[in-house]
Amino acid sequence: MATSTWFTNENPGLRHFWHPVATIDDLDGDGPHPIRLIGEDFTLARLNGQWSVLPSACPHRLAPLSAGTIVDGQLRCAYHGWCFDSEGTCVSIPALGTEPAIPKAAHLRPAADVRERYGIVWVALEPPKTPIPMIEEWEDPRFGKAILPIHSWNASAAQMADNFLDVAHFGFTHLGTIGDPDDVEVAPFNLERHGWSFTSVHHHRSKVLSDATSGERHNFETFDRTMSFRLDAPHHVRLHIDYGPDGDLVLMFFHQPIDVDTTAVYLIMLAENIADGRMTPEDHIAFQMAVGKEDRDLLEQLVVKGVPLDLTVECHTRADKTTLELRRLLRDVAAL
Repeated sequence: MATSTWFTNENPGLRHFWHPVATIDDLDGDGPHPIRLIGEDFTLARLNGQWSVLPSACPHRLAPLSAGTIVDGQLRCAYHGWCFDSEGTCVSIPALGTEPAIPKAAHLRPAADVRERYGIVWVALEPPKTPIPMIEEWEDPRFGKAILPIHSWNASAAQMADNFLDVAHFGFTHLGTIGDPDDVEVAPFNLERHGWSFTSVHHHRSKVLSDATSGERHNFETFDRTMSFRLDAPHHVRLHIDYGPDGDLVLMFFHQPIDVDTTAVYLIMLAENIADGRMTPEDHIAFQMAVGKEDRDLLEQLVVKGVPLDLTVECHTRADKTTLELRRLLRDVAAL
């Protein structure tokens, strides 16, 4: 199979979109911090109060800039003391003394944009085609928050988005959590494409949360729930679930394509039953970790770490409407 027919974590089109690279809580100060994105190494540092992402190596002798220090708002290389500002401009070469001429090749090309939102540092290596995905409920007092620790999967971000959008696997993959083995038929549903995003709404039966968290395979209660999906390019997934008596739950899956084999997932949950005290953030985290393990155990067995862009490689049915649209959107990303 030609690699050009597969969308992997190292597709060049990914450079034109926003990606999470770290949470503020996980960073030890202003840096510099090594990060890896789309199979490339970079240096993250807060210089004069502004987050910047620069190449990983000093252009002089290729020493890792993450081994350097921040001095007077500039990043200083640990090897020969070359200093760079937030735009990657080399502002000082100590060995040249007061000599004004700094070679053009001494300057670094920074990432196009770096921002902090939802407690996450986001990076767009090239001017982004879309804004950072919105969490409409972020400031809504009706919702409490639960944030999972970042964890990495041996799968591509496209595969993980494909899985989180899939509405036909619940009664098979998730029997230990949400899945009802008697509810496996996918009813027709609508999907709408909006540029670099698409939405869909799906109705199905699910275990009530108390039964789902118990791990029981039998003697559980189910109810009809509505799942509203949104995919924001390249592969960030929003899922709004109407849990009936348990209230609304919003899950935001943000993906960091680290390299061809590895993806870090950032999962933020907003739930009405956290705000009103019926469940704790720890309850939700434990439950989603259990659901995620069922998905992860299966996805990590897939040999090719990518999603085929040639739609003839796989067999598709009407139940695959959302995941088929994902492939079409990723073809547009790959064409950039």
